[in-house]
This record gives sequence, C-alpha cells and structure tokens, in this order.
Amino acid sequence: MFYFYSVVIVLYNLLLYTNFRSGIYDYLRLSKMSKSNIKKNRKGLKDYWLYQSISKQTPLGILYSLNYIFLISTVVFTILVIATGFIKMFQPFLVVIAIILCLVEIPSSIIASIYSNKMEYGRAFVFLAKRKYMRGYSSSIIDMFSWGITAFFIFLLYQQL
Repeated sequence: MFYFYSVVIVLYNLLLYTNFRSGIYDYLRLSKMSKSNIKKNRKGLKDYWLYQSISKQTPLGILYSLNYIFLISTVVFTILVIATGFIKMFQPFLVVIAIILCLVEIPSSIIASIYSNKMEYGRAFVFLAKRKYMRGYSSSIIDMFSWGITAFFIFLLYQQL
C-alpha cells in the first residue's frame, strides 16, 4: 500500500504542478506579455521549465523560485518513489520528502489560484463563481486547500510505515 499511496501522491503532485504553471502563465498575461512572446521565450529546456529568458524580461519574483523548487522536488520525489518506493528501508526517507513537497505545494497552490482568478474574474479571491470558459463553478477556498489532499495521502503513507 505504501507504494500505491506514493504513486498517487506523484500523480496528484503532477496535477498541482500543471496548475501552478498555468498560474505562472496567467501572471505573465496579466503583466501584459503577449501570447506569442511567451511562446517564443519558452523555447529550449531551461526556458520552458525554468522561465529563464522570460524572467529577464518580466521579473517573476517568488514565482521563479517556487517553480524551481517545485520542479526539482517533483522530479526527485518521482524518481525516488519509482526506484525505491517498494524498499522498506527507504520508506521513512520518502515520507520526509513527501512532507517537503507538500510544504512547497501550499504557497504554489495559493499563488496559482490568485493569478488564475485575477485572469478569469478580475479579483484574487472568489468565494463561488460560475466559470466563464468551462462548465462548473470555481472557488478559492477549494483551490487553497488542494494541498490538503496531498497531506492526507502523506498521513496514509505514514500509517503504512
């Protein structure tokens, strides 16, 4: 079960990382950067994943650091889970890395929610609003606690030790 929960955390973390990257994209669009300029400056490995050339044009501030930390921790955790998740001796170490990953997800989820809401609704916090471009509703409260799902799976991992 430990390996299963670890893989679930990896998959959910990839979903949250994708959401965070869309929040960065929304920040760039809100800072008046054109879609073609964003696309042009995301060519190459470092520019695509780390936004190096974009950060020279438009300072990303904490988004740059969070993206870097989130990307590295996601890659390290994914590789370690796949390679050593089934070995009993490494499982406590994986729980510690999962906790660190969850701590990175908290500000990332909040920031992504803020910029996505600013882009779609014009304000940072939305209690409950109908989505303009998709079906359903959006809520900042649900977005802010999305990291809680990871924390729940980390708790389940801890119980499997």
